[in-house]
Amino acid sequence: MTFRSSVRKNQQLKAKEDEMTDKQQIKEVVTSVAQLQDLKQWERLESYFVRKPFVDSKSINGEMPAQVPKKRLIDSWRREIGTYFYATRHFIKKLAVRMLNSRRAKVSTTVEHVHYVADRGDRYAWTVRGTIDYMLIKTTAGTWKISQMIFRMHDQAVRPLAA
Repeated sequence: MTFRSSVRKNQQLKAKEDEMTDKQQIKEVVTSVAQLQDLKQWERLESYFVRKPFVDSKSINGEMPAQVPKKRLIDSWRREIGTYFYATRHFIKKLAVRMLNSRRAKVSTTVEHVHYVADRGDRYAWTVRGTIDYMLIKTTAGTWKISQMIFRMHDQAVRPLAA
């Protein structure tokens, strides 16, 4: 092996390490958003989004897809979760990252969201299953942010919880 080919091989390995690091960071962003919703850590969510992400959650809430200021998006989650549910659990069943280039990535997830409801002394679990497709961009500071979220509901069920 020549010196030049050795240098080239090291550069390729370094690029692969950087890509792995990017993929790990991207996975961390997506999983953190789910966890922070469950923990109701609303103020921390803002740092994971671009200023105005494109959001399509029409299949669950009927709202038309649109670019939404991140503060408005998070405030709507706060109102909905705080008003209707005493707890939530956002499970990510599968998560795949595809690097489109060094600054853009597509993430596909299979999710199960469980929303716990108390109504006139009875308790229920509303479970929603579906997929969320994300686009993330890498900022000039080197952090990854969500620029697009598309939720597609596959099914839902409501079941009573034992007292």
